[in-house]
Amino acid sequence: GGSTMIWSQVLHEAIKRGATDIHVQSGTVFWRLGMDVVPTEYHLSDEDMLTFLTDQVHTISDTLMSYDGAMTFEGLRIRVHLFRWRSGWGGTLRILYPPKTGLDTSEEGNLLRRISSFKEGLVIIAGATGSGKSYTLTSCLMHINESMRRHIITLEDPIEYVLDHQQSLIHQRELHTHFHHMADGIRDALREDPDVILIGEVRDKETLEAALHAAETGHLVFATLHTQRATMSINRMISMFPAHQQEEVRTQLSQILRAVICQRLVVIDDRFIPVRDILINTPAVANLIRQRKEPQIVSIQETQRPMKTLEMAVAELRSIYGSSPVLESVLQVN
Repeated sequence: GGSTMIWSQVLHEAIKRGATDIHVQSGTVFWRLGMDVVPTEYHLSDEDMLTFLTDQVHTISDTLMSYDGAMTFEGLRIRVHLFRWRSGWGGTLRILYPPKTGLDTSEEGNLLRRISSFKEGLVIIAGATGSGKSYTLTSCLMHINESMRRHIITLEDPIEYVLDHQQSLIHQRELHTHFHHMADGIRDALREDPDVILIGEVRDKETLEAALHAAETGHLVFATLHTQRATMSINRMISMFPAHQQEEVRTQLSQILRAVICQRLVVIDDRFIPVRDILINTPAVANLIRQRKEPQIVSIQETQRPMKTLEMAVAELRSIYGSSPVLESVLQVN
């Protein structure tokens, strides 16, 4: 009916304009264009919100305070978050625009190509929500799919970009919909003859253990963490284990870790540009991981390209685009 109409119009127009997020509630619809959250000419009634809510959640109980899900519209995946607030229900819809192609031929693109062609090991792509890590991961998987005959299994929360078979066979599975726990999904995957396993976020020891085991047994494992720096990612993984296991995990990580890429997204001249802290596990890095000397890893990042620290990445962008508050703010966050 009328409600469905207005939702289609809002989504269609947002996508046409390249909005990244749509903010909905009873009243004015806002969306984010570049850095700015802008009011639109669209208005939703209480009934429009209720229609959308019941479409997404099916049964709304008094105890439900927020909801996470996903939907597809005009071939694009949209991440849906709904929440209660002072005036009823609100929602944030993140539109996931897929990469046009796998990987470009820049230095970082070439590094990601090289990483994607590894036969085995663990690759960590880290960063906060909205740092574009899903996009980077999808670009890597698209590159594999465009150029290699592999079996790719993704374990996602939720499924974000839909990937169709090209050269590779792909099975995408969603947490809570197709399996109960990340660790279960990884254990399942090992019986499914995979070459590449993509794991959503590594949130707990059980998931990390399963991921390490998968990487150790001849599979290329991509996983994400919410850390801001490469060395912090290593510490985060080790600290998921109790003290008496940490030595063993250090040894294991030093052998199977391939690369850690932490990224942020900045908007310069209306373009989204990733700023990346890059660590590749060389024998020297592996040594420092085993010896608990992560702080010294930074000096290796500073001297061996294509590794780089966040500071170096910001300096490179500064030399291209000039100084900007957006760039300086990247370094304020630890």
